[in-house]
Amino acid sequence: MTRKKIKAKNKVHERKAIEGKKLRVEEISKSVGKYPVVALLNIRNLPDRILQSSKKKLRENSEFAVAKNSVISRALEKSGKGELASHADFPSSLVFTKLTPYALFKFFKDNKVKVAAKPGQIAPFDIVVHEGETDLMPGPALSELKNAGINAQIKAGKIIIAKDSVVAKAGTKISDNVCKALQKLNILPFDAMVNMVAAYDGKTTYTASILNVDEAQLNADVLSCLSQAFNVSYNASFPTSQNIDALLTNAFSQGRNMAINGGVYSVESTELLLAQAVMLGSTLSGKVGTFSSAEGTVVQQHERNLESGSSATPAASTGAAAEQKN
Repeated sequence: MTRKKIKAKNKVHERKAIEGKKLRVEEISKSVGKYPVVALLNIRNLPDRILQSSKKKLRENSEFAVAKNSVISRALEKSGKGELASHADFPSSLVFTKLTPYALFKFFKDNKVKVAAKPGQIAPFDIVVHEGETDLMPGPALSELKNAGINAQIKAGKIIIAKDSVVAKAGTKISDNVCKALQKLNILPFDAMVNMVAAYDGKTTYTASILNVDEAQLNADVLSCLSQAFNVSYNASFPTSQNIDALLTNAFSQGRNMAINGGVYSVESTELLLAQAVMLGSTLSGKVGTFSSAEGTVVQQHERNLESGSSATPAASTGAAAEQKN
């Protein structure tokens, strides 16, 4: 084949490739326009089964598009979302969705899966094989575990891990022996998930650092803020829709107490004031009754003295009796 023919053939391929890219840009641009939110994913080292699983679960309200970064950037710029393209410096995928950026990020976060370690992979943390029994029988497996730096022994016809063993320290490469040993023990040390880098909702670009929120801590912080705000507004007697019931209840209680203590009759205080008056009257009636009973006894004694011919008053008779006793 002559050079001219080769060049002509290459040009045909280039034209087809360019046309294919243009067509892909148009397709992605149309998809961007159909959904309120578009998100950028980092799919580097992402197992395909995880991406396919996410596509299946989100197919009712989302679409995925995988393409070269140049195609993705042009499509985003054409649809007015070029700011999102600035984050695409890795193998990327786009998600067009009806979900909010936070809901989409939370979906990916909640759908983590455990994955095995790979030879040459950098350990992000210390990988520890914990003490305990295994289901492995004595044999070649014992040597494989020991070659990985695991303190393995035979006990009661089975292989056991005698004590916790660090097989890979954080920041070091994971060896082939360690990977084989972890697979033997069915240990999957890492979590894998779709890495959502950023999302755009038509107004704001949200990065992963903003969306990665501890929901439990956020709820606790919001409740604490609400409680503190309520206390400040209540103590300052500043009415709001949240504290107005409590303020009115407190004002009503204070007004009623003031009316009762001041003896001021009103619709709310009259009943209580009358109840107090009845109780006070009952108490006074009891005391007056006791006095009347004592006075009656003295009068009866005086009458008996008169009948016996004595003209002394009850008090004088009492004094005479006292002198006679002396």
